[in-house]
Amino acid sequence: MYAEADDARGLWQQGSWEGPNRTPPVDHDPSEFARWFEAIAVFAPAPAFIRDGQGRYLWVNAAYAHLYCMEPDAVVGRTVEEIDTPADAAMFRALDREVLLSGRPVRHTLSFRHPDGLSRQVTGHRFVLDVGCGPRVGGIYVDLTDHTRVLEDKTVADEELHALRERSGLAVVTLELSGRVQRVSGGAAELLGSGRSALEGSWAAEHLDGGLDVGTVRGAWEDLVAGRASRYSGSVVCRTASGGNRVLRTDLAVVRRRGAPDHIAAVLTALSAEFHGRPGLSPVQLRVLTLMAGGSPNTVIASHLGLSRQALDYHLRRLRGVLDAASRPAMVARAYALGILDATTWPPRAVDALSQH
Repeated sequence: MYAEADDARGLWQQGSWEGPNRTPPVDHDPSEFARWFEAIAVFAPAPAFIRDGQGRYLWVNAAYAHLYCMEPDAVVGRTVEEIDTPADAAMFRALDREVLLSGRPVRHTLSFRHPDGLSRQVTGHRFVLDVGCGPRVGGIYVDLTDHTRVLEDKTVADEELHALRERSGLAVVTLELSGRVQRVSGGAAELLGSGRSALEGSWAAEHLDGGLDVGTVRGAWEDLVAGRASRYSGSVVCRTASGGNRVLRTDLAVVRRRGAPDHIAAVLTALSAEFHGRPGLSPVQLRVLTLMAGGSPNTVIASHLGLSRQALDYHLRRLRGVLDAASRPAMVARAYALGILDATTWPPRAVDALSQH
């Protein structure tokens, strides 16, 4: 297990240095502490080194050499000035002198830049090693570079998500798998005409006209919670704080944690203005309204639905009364404003949430 450590220690003790400008150290046995440090640190994932008072590397482990994209043998025997940029080398030498003079270990975090321009950040300890041939500086650090970058990326992602939720006006609702409202954006609260405090902590079913057990919405929710589906798009009729109703498009997506569904994110989009009382339209009247919105004349509507002229007139009178509109264009416009017809599709079709009732 200690063969690699013994080889590195032997290189230090026996003075088997190669290349120009490399000074062999004095041949003395290291202290017990120094031996243990080398034997353990050579296998450690944390970068570790030993330098003399002139800034020359006497030993480094593989993790330290990896910081510089080098092998340990290519680092040992060189000085910090040969490895690092002038500014970083001056900082490292100053820290070495501080530790050697005080004799006390120092814990710190360092940011430096490699000669290739790559910036890195490490945290750890620098301390004195008495190896019998004069004090040496040892150090062992944890490379924070990747961790710091991940945290920076997370900060950017959190800021972007916050901007989408709170500054864009997007109506976003976070739901627990149980159906309880966990978090509501300002846009969602405004859409429902309510305050966040009244919505957060409530059950989603309380705000749906018919609840979560309505038709395909219930089945879709169960699939999302069970992990059988990752997203669902549809429409629902929601109650507003003033006692009215509003048709909303709801886009649901599963948010996973460790591969399993953790909560549901919902984006709401208004498909209608607020109205009081659901328009009581029969399936036939919905079909009449849909064909009318597509520009079909009465004769075509009657033929397509198998209605007599008198039957079609009856349904048109009912539509005028329910929609409070006197003409065909007014009926179509009212149907879109109330969310009876889906404004996001062509040819015209009824909104799913209403066509199910």
